[in-house]
Amino acid sequence: MTWNIPSVIPLPENFTGFDPSSAIPPENFTSYERHLPHWRIPGACYFTTFRLRDSIPKAVLEKMRREDLEWKQRLAKPSAQQGGMPSPVEFQAWQEFKRARLRKLELLLDEGRGECLLRVPAYRETVEKALRHFEGDRHEMLAWTVMPNHVHALLRPLHEHLLEDLCGSWKWFTASKIQAALQRAGPLWQEENFDRIIRDAAHYEKAVRYIANNPVKANLPPGQASAGFCQSIRAANGWP
Repeated sequence: MTWNIPSVIPLPENFTGFDPSSAIPPENFTSYERHLPHWRIPGACYFTTFRLRDSIPKAVLEKMRREDLEWKQRLAKPSAQQGGMPSPVEFQAWQEFKRARLRKLELLLDEGRGECLLRVPAYRETVEKALRHFEGDRHEMLAWTVMPNHVHALLRPLHEHLLEDLCGSWKWFTASKIQAALQRAGPLWQEENFDRIIRDAAHYEKAVRYIANNPVKANLPPGQASAGFCQSIRAANGWP
């Protein structure tokens, strides 16, 4: 058995794009901050990553937190002047930082550090079911992969549901189930998620391919990870 890699990737219906370099924030644009700013637009699609708590060494995490604080302070002033968005120059620098961060994060995660509990089919299935549970009600799941120690999801929240609430619900439910099965308690997931708004068709295609190729790049057989795609992507590629 091999991994399915889509060659045709149609945009979701009524796709809402985003131009983060624009000095004029789109209507209903909001943001909030934890370690880094998180941007929100109703109807937008998001690429999000959340990971098991033990998947990255503590020393690396501390360095990342210091970098996050530096960027939070760097972005604060121009963002205050432009309705929560940074200046084009600061935005470009921040995007380069996030791309470098994502590459570093993926390399670390794909090394398979920690317990890698999601290699266990039963625990991985718990996460898969959680991701799909409110499909069509709270969110539209477009593509996802469950790796041994992290999860990638490409989705569009529906109605007034927020991405952070959806992720919080998945993490709370799966943590309670998996920890109960292990007969232990305590946090399972890292608290904050990494997320980005999908900008346009090219960005959407890149995100889908990234998700599809993640198990392949990590040299994982299907028995140690899983991936799924929405009906439109499956139909466009002739998959059942």
